[in-house]
Amino acid sequence: MFGNSTLHRRGVLASAALGALGLAGTVPALAQTNAHFARGKRFQIIVAGSAGSGVDITARFLASALEKEFPGTSFQIVNRPGAGIQVGLQALADAPKDGYTFGLVSLPTAITIVLDTARRAGFTRDSFLAVANFSYDAGAIAVRADSAYKSLGDLIEAAKSKPKERTVGVVGPRGREHLDVISMGQGSGASFTPVFHNDSSLALNTLLGGNIDAVQGSVGDFVNQTRAGRIRVLTVFDNQESVFAPGVPTAESQGFKILTGTSRGFAFPVGVDPAVAAALSAAIGKVANAPDQKAKLQEMSIEVRYMDQNQYGAYWTNETQRVADLMAKIP
Repeated sequence: MFGNSTLHRRGVLASAALGALGLAGTVPALAQTNAHFARGKRFQIIVAGSAGSGVDITARFLASALEKEFPGTSFQIVNRPGAGIQVGLQALADAPKDGYTFGLVSLPTAITIVLDTARRAGFTRDSFLAVANFSYDAGAIAVRADSAYKSLGDLIEAAKSKPKERTVGVVGPRGREHLDVISMGQGSGASFTPVFHNDSSLALNTLLGGNIDAVQGSVGDFVNQTRAGRIRVLTVFDNQESVFAPGVPTAESQGFKILTGTSRGFAFPVGVDPAVAAALSAAIGKVANAPDQKAKLQEMSIEVRYMDQNQYGAYWTNETQRVADLMAKIP
């Protein structure tokens, strides 16, 4: 049987979740939510990436933490890589609606897959019930350490003086990094030529070989090469500096209001009981806001940026509009 402390912890999480839904006084709903996360229950987390990838590491960390929040439960990772993240997202959209299967969603990649008609995705935004965002990897642009470009302004001025001659490595057409370059051009009036790669490591190799001027990616992509002294990060496309790129100014502080990055959150397939989703959101928030967990994640170069169910849903909607506007500018 459950100890008093376990019952109390589950009651607090469920009460907070139900309160957010206006159901705080609904005793049967509270009991049902407690039972959903009871000892012996088994959950699956679909991850659209291979074992050992960044999304996999994030999901496994959360799975372990949730097993502590809900003692006696198990949260199993199910890796479904392929077609970017499309295979995993399709598996999530098609999953049972019983509340025991949820998945990690990377935005804006999931959005570009839906909006790119050539991908023929079998799902839309309405296929998913947002639960919570967990982490965020702010966008950034880097050059070689010996580059003449010392700031984002330097690179932009060079691109303005010789339109389309400045080359920027990105991952795949219509991917987040490609859209970032479009956004950078739109926000500055400069004109860059994107150079496409299969992944971020190949783009970095092209930069280090001196074959392109810069690489657009995320702060996390550049941590190791920056520490090794091989590259210089010119800016972070966020409203705050990154703890993983100390001293690197934001684009906005340099006069360019460009905000972009990769968020990693969690969602159920649509049709799952909203009270269950709210309870899981509250539990993820407890993990994300715990100082000891934040410290562990920082050691892993993962920046926690929790959004509750409503915040994450609104963010997803706003990102969809932003990405749609940018994709409309691609010939």
